[in-house]
Amino acid sequence: MDNQLEDLRKQIDEIDGQIVDLLAKRMKVVKKVGEYKKKMNLPFFDKAQFEKLLKSKIERAKKQGLSQDLINKIYQAIHEEALKIEKSL
Repeated sequence: MDNQLEDLRKQIDEIDGQIVDLLAKRMKVVKKVGEYKKKMNLPFFDKAQFEKLLKSKIERAKKQGLSQDLINKIYQAIHEEALKIEKSL
């Protein structure tokens, strides 16, 4: 196989590893948020907060040349998982 292609694939693999690590780090913080919300008797889902987050990430993504659809799908999935974590506490 072409060395250049192999190098590019290695770069992608390294980036994917960073994405997984960052998601794990994010979910640890989500757990802390969930614990706080539970302690303070706050609702787990804050629609306004999620919409604000999504809007800011979409704006940032557009500046990087990423599609709104991609970011929307990714953050919907992340948010669903975060809610599962918060509700499991």
